[in-house]
Amino acid sequence: MLQKNALAALIGAALTCAGAAHAAEAAAPAPSTDDLPRVTVTAIGSAFKFDVPATVTVIDRQKMDRHLVADIRDLVKYEPGVSAVGTAGRWGLDSFNIRGLDGNRVAILTDGVPASTSFGFSTTGMRAGRSFVDPDTLKSAEIIRGPASALDPSDALGGTVRYVTKDPADYLKNGKDTYASIKERYNSADRSLGTSVTLAGGTPTNGVVFVADHREGSALNNKGDVSTSNYLRTRPDPLSFSTTSVLGKYVHIAPSGREDRVTVDMYRNSTTTNVLSALGQPGQTLLGSDKADDRATRFRLSVGQRYTNIDLGIADRLEWDAYWQKSETESTTQTLANVVSRKATYDRTFLSDLNERLFGGRLALYKSITGGSVEQRIAYGVEASRTTPTGSLGGQGRDIATGIVSSNTPYMPENYPLRFFPRNDTDRYSVFGQDEIAMLDGRLRITPGVRWDHYAFKPDHNDPYYNSSFVASGLNEVKKDRFSPKLGITYAVTDAIEVYGQYAQGFRPPLYSELAVAWGTPRLYGIIPNPNLKPETSKGVEIGIRGNGELGYFSASAYYNRYRDFIFGGYTLNDKSQWPQWAVQQNLLILMQAVNFPKATIKGVEASGGLMLGAFSDTLQGWRIEGNLAASRGDKQVTGQPGWTPLNSVDPLSAVLGISYDAKTWGAELIGKGVRRKTRLDSPTLFRAPGYATLDFYAHWKPVEPVELSLGLTNLTDRRYWDWGNLHGGVLANVGSLNGGGVDDAQVASAQIERLTMPGRAISASVRYTF
Repeated sequence: MLQKNALAALIGAALTCAGAAHAAEAAAPAPSTDDLPRVTVTAIGSAFKFDVPATVTVIDRQKMDRHLVADIRDLVKYEPGVSAVGTAGRWGLDSFNIRGLDGNRVAILTDGVPASTSFGFSTTGMRAGRSFVDPDTLKSAEIIRGPASALDPSDALGGTVRYVTKDPADYLKNGKDTYASIKERYNSADRSLGTSVTLAGGTPTNGVVFVADHREGSALNNKGDVSTSNYLRTRPDPLSFSTTSVLGKYVHIAPSGREDRVTVDMYRNSTTTNVLSALGQPGQTLLGSDKADDRATRFRLSVGQRYTNIDLGIADRLEWDAYWQKSETESTTQTLANVVSRKATYDRTFLSDLNERLFGGRLALYKSITGGSVEQRIAYGVEASRTTPTGSLGGQGRDIATGIVSSNTPYMPENYPLRFFPRNDTDRYSVFGQDEIAMLDGRLRITPGVRWDHYAFKPDHNDPYYNSSFVASGLNEVKKDRFSPKLGITYAVTDAIEVYGQYAQGFRPPLYSELAVAWGTPRLYGIIPNPNLKPETSKGVEIGIRGNGELGYFSASAYYNRYRDFIFGGYTLNDKSQWPQWAVQQNLLILMQAVNFPKATIKGVEASGGLMLGAFSDTLQGWRIEGNLAASRGDKQVTGQPGWTPLNSVDPLSAVLGISYDAKTWGAELIGKGVRRKTRLDSPTLFRAPGYATLDFYAHWKPVEPVELSLGLTNLTDRRYWDWGNLHGGVLANVGSLNGGGVDDAQVASAQIERLTMPGRAISASVRYTF
C-alpha cells in the first residue's frame, strides 16, 4: 500500500490535470463472462478497470438509479471522452461518440448481440438510430475505448458499449425465492411519467426474472421562446412519445457448473410529431402542414451456455451463444404541399419502412496455464452472423383541386414506391485469440492478440432497386477481410499503481448504407452509391497510469489514432462532370456520395481522480471529491484538397467536478460540468457552440427498508447551452449552417439552432417500493 502522502500527491496531480470531478461509490459489478476477471475501482460516474491495457469503465445499476438515467445521454453524461449523439425531436438519439468517432464506428452489444445499423439521410425522410435499449433493463454498461480487445469487433474503431441485462441472481439473494418491486418516475424536462415492474422467482442457480417498463412524455424542453407555427419557431415542435420494454430471462446453473441461459427482449418506441418548424419556409414547395408518426421496435431471442469446469485439454472453460434479432423503424409522414411552379397543392402521404434482421452466434474457449513463474490465460474462438436489411419508401399524393390520387410525379416528389438500397445479406465471420501472459509474480502482464474478420455484402440483383434510374453500374458482391493485431502491456509499479500501454489495429468495411444508397428529388438533393468504397482501417496507441489506495484513486491516459481510407458519408460532389446523367437532368442543387478520405487522425488525453476525505479525518467519513477531464483533437485529409481540416465529430474539451456525501440510508451529490467552446470546424459557416457550465444535484434516501427515493435537479442555474452531440447528430442530422441561398437563410438557421438548445432547469424524481 502506498504511503498516504505519496498517494495524496499523485491524486492531487491527477485532480489538477483534470480540473474536474464527480463522486464515487464502492460497489463492483459482476465481471463479464466475455472478459477475463478484473479488479475495478468504482466512482460515481463509472468504475474503471485495473489490470487491462486500455481504458475500460463500467456504469452499474446503482449509478443509473441515483442519476435517474432515462436514456443514453443521461447514461454517459459525466463519462470522460464519451457522449451521446442525436437530435431532440422527431428522430431522437442515435448512438454514442467515443473519442471523436460515433454512429456505426461504435459497437453496441446487448448481452453480446450487436445493435442494428444507423441509417439516415436528411434528404430521404427514412432514418433509423441505434438507441433500442431501455436503461431500466440493464445491470451495467461497460465502455471500452477503441478496438482494444481481440474479443470485441474490429469495426469498433471508436470503441464498444457493452450492455449487460439483469439476471435472476441480482434479486434472489439471502434465501429469498421471490422478488417484486415497482418504480415510478417523473422528469420535467420532457414531462414524462414512467413505471417499471421487476419480478423474480426461484433461486440464484435456477431462476427467472421479468422486467417491464413503460414511459410516456412530450417533446424535450429547450430555451427557445418563439411559438409560431412556421419555420421561425424556436420552441420544440409538439410531440408525444411512449416507450415500452420487456425483458425476460431464465438462468439455470447445474451442480457441474454448467450455466444455461434463455433471454427474450422487446423494445418499442412510438412518437407522434407535428412538425410546425417545417411550415411556410420559402422555396419551390411550401408546406402547409407536416405531421409524422414514427415507430421503432426491436425483438431479440438469445440462448447460451457456460461450462466453467471442463477438461478438454485445449480449454477449461467454454461459452457459446446464439441469437436472432429483428429491428424495424416505420414512419408515416403526411404533408400539405403547395408546389409553386405548378400552382397546385397536394395532400401527400409518405410511408417508409427500414427492417433489419440479424442472426448469429459465438463460441469462445478459455485455458489457464498456472503453476510456474509464467502464467497464461488464453482466450480464443469464432463468431459468425448474417444481417439482412430491407427498406422501401412508398406513398401517394392527392391534388386538392381535382381530387386525383397518384403515386407518381407531380403528385409526389418522385415515382413511388422506391428502394434506396437492394435487399442484401451481409455476412460476417471472425476468428479471434489472445493470450494474457503474467510474469514477475503477476506484476507484468503482456497480452498479444489477433482477430481475423471476413465481410461479404451480397445484394439481391432481382430486387426492384436495380430497376431505378438512380443506380450506378458495378454494384455487385463485395468481399473484404483483414487481420487486426493487438498488443497490450500492464506493469504494477507498486501494489497500488500500474502503468499500461497498448497498440491496436481496427478494420471497418463499408456498410450497405454507404455502398448502395441511391436517391434523388428533382431540383433538390440526390445521393449516389459508391460500389468502389474501400474498408477503413485504424492504428492506435495508448499509454496510461492509474492508482488506487485508501485515500482514493487516479487515472491518466494519452492516445493517438490514425485512420486510412476514412469513410465520409455526406461528401458533396461539386464537380458536375462526376454526376450521372439522371442527376444532371433533374437539375439537382446538391449531389452527395460516400467516399474514402485518405487519412484522419484523433489524439487526446483523459484524466480522472478522487479523494476519499474520510481517510483524513473520521468527521469526514462518507465525503468524497472526484473529477475528470477529456480533451481531444481530430483532423482529416479531404480528397482533392491540400492539407488537413478539422474532424467535426470530435467533442470539445470537457471537465467535471463533484462532491458527494453517503451515509447508510441517504446520500447527496453536487456535480458541475464545464465544456469549452467548439471552435475547430471544417467550415466557417457552421455554428460554433459556445462554452458552458452546468450544475446538477442528486439525492437518494431510504426512509424504510422497502422504499427508496431519488431526486435530481439538473441545470440548477438555468443555463442556455448547446450539447455538441445534439448539434452534430451522428448520421441522423447535420451540423447547423449559418448560410445558404435564400433570403431568409439567416433567420432559418438562427431558429434551427435555437431549437437545439438543451433544457433549462429541470427536476426528476423516482420512488421504488420492494415487496
